[in-house]
Amino acid sequence: MTRSMRILTFSSTVLLLATGVAIAQQLTVDINRITDGGVGDKIGTIVVSEGKGGVSFKVSVTGLPKTERGFHVHEKGDCGPAMKDGKMTAGEAAGPHFDPEAKKSHKGPKGAGHKGDLPLLKGTDKGISQTVTAPRLKLADVQGRALVIHEGGDNYTDNPENGGGKGRVACGVIPKQ
Repeated sequence: MTRSMRILTFSSTVLLLATGVAIAQQLTVDINRITDGGVGDKIGTIVVSEGKGGVSFKVSVTGLPKTERGFHVHEKGDCGPAMKDGKMTAGEAAGPHFDPEAKKSHKGPKGAGHKGDLPLLKGTDKGISQTVTAPRLKLADVQGRALVIHEGGDNYTDNPENGGGKGRVACGVIPKQ
């Protein structure tokens, strides 16, 4: 009986630890509308999790016009406006795209450019409900950084600037664990 109890206790402990690890690998980010005047209303959430294929972003956002949108991890965990070219600009406090290796190139989530490129989001009449995965990222890479949804699509090149994503329209900061 003692051996059975030890096995049961050990199995229960392993199960609890595994469950704790699974929970620890998932973070929820509130996404807010942003303007040159500041951070506005919450328009959705993004659940960030790490798996074998990289970091996944489960996007659930409403209230943005139907179109394709650039989606990026930005360097700083700040969604506020900041000065750019002499004027206040929405979400500029988030800084540039996450680029820890100083590639200074925009080549998509599977390319050899910076690591901040995430797969394109596709908005519908009902909003954005999509899960995308960035295979080159780990959860530790993105914690404390901003997730930014751009006004326009993304062609994953440097021409036009940032792949044509245009302005920043929504943002949220990934919490640190």
